[in-house]
Amino acid sequence: MNARKVGQSKWQMLEMPDGISTSNGIWYHITRERIENYVPGLLKKVRLERIIQQADAWVVSVDGLALLLYFVLLFLWMPPLTAFIISILFYLFVYLNTAALTSVWASRLMQVFANDGFLYGISALLLIGISFNSTGMIPFVPSQMTGVWYGVGLVFLFKVGLLRLLMKFIESRKQKGVERHDRILNMLLIRYGMSEGILTKSVDEMQDELIRLQNYHKTRKKK
Repeated sequence: MNARKVGQSKWQMLEMPDGISTSNGIWYHITRERIENYVPGLLKKVRLERIIQQADAWVVSVDGLALLLYFVLLFLWMPPLTAFIISILFYLFVYLNTAALTSVWASRLMQVFANDGFLYGISALLLIGISFNSTGMIPFVPSQMTGVWYGVGLVFLFKVGLLRLLMKFIESRKQKGVERHDRILNMLLIRYGMSEGILTKSVDEMQDELIRLQNYHKTRKKK
């Protein structure tokens, strides 16, 4: 079992005999050996830590993307309630389709949106700007105080994780298929394999293996 830090960040991953866990609380049902078997030679070109950290970013970046969209719409003078609803719908769409959207070239950008410092900093700056502009004295900054409260509500929903917990609960009730974060990592491995000119094994074969591992862990928990 190995724990590693990447760069100067506090992000960490822990390799276990039956999976990989990260400091974001995400458990991938795959090991270094299975990745090497799935995409032979990839880990000689790209560090495992880099791949897993980027997968983590794709998993959690939907919060930052949806929140940023809300503020963009608000600064385009869209009514706060409309911007709020569009942001929630955007969140649901991206959450359900992240695996299909996953790409190597956009991974660094997703790491920015997944960064709490960036997200909280931008949110605080924009919320303060809107609240101080209640008199309309600052050009190009909306002055709807209602927008501040909707923004605070979204920060609470996204960063506390209430919306994500709701989605996880709904997914758990289905009790079938590959979990979202495993689908994202699976697709990222495929994208890396394509970009490096490495043939990957059948996607269906990989998904079947992930489902088998998930069912195995569920069976162990019940004992």
